[in-house]
Amino acid sequence: MNRKSFLLYLDTLDVIQELTDAQIGKLFRTIVSYQHGLDDPDNREYEELLSGDSLLKIAFTPFKSQFDRDFLKYKEVCEKRANAGRKGGIAKASKAPAGPVNPVPAKPVKAFGDIIQELNSDQLWIEQMCRQSGIGAKTFLGILPEQINKFFDYISATGQEDTVLTTSDAKKRFFWWWKNQGIESIKPTNNGRKTNISTKPDIQPSKPAEKDYSGSF
Repeated sequence: MNRKSFLLYLDTLDVIQELTDAQIGKLFRTIVSYQHGLDDPDNREYEELLSGDSLLKIAFTPFKSQFDRDFLKYKEVCEKRANAGRKGGIAKASKAPAGPVNPVPAKPVKAFGDIIQELNSDQLWIEQMCRQSGIGAKTFLGILPEQINKFFDYISATGQEDTVLTTSDAKKRFFWWWKNQGIESIKPTNNGRKTNISTKPDIQPSKPAEKDYSGSF
């Protein structure tokens, strides 16, 4: 399993308000150490970073519980995807039954890399998303590849891989992710205040040609 990201929830971050800057730095090092060792049940390096500081141990506890839950979900999804891949391989290797049959096609499972490539090359979908982005077509088009990668990082980190098995799944999930989370992450801030981004679309419908009634009969 090759994880590329993990989540930190806002409600667990509230605890850092009770820590000193030095303790916050040590807590972050502990989090990194624990994440790197999640695949190793014998990993105890993170405990050494917490030794001698009871407050830091208490602060790390909710993070550890969250990481354990998320990692368990991640392993379950990986197992489901692996089983789906094995079943697909067995089906291809088996001989077709004799006589006419009308099998129900199985839902294909695609790798995230293949889905990302298809999204980036689907011009019709890109144009639709530009119109629905809410930040202007030119702006959205310039950040779309990065936002697609962030979307899949989010899906992996939250253990929702089994909800994005096809390109069609990805299109539906990406739209709602963008409207609820993605668009918020790219809004610039000015002294803590969000700056409004123009929602006027850059793609305007062409003006219909005016009819010429000046000709003589």
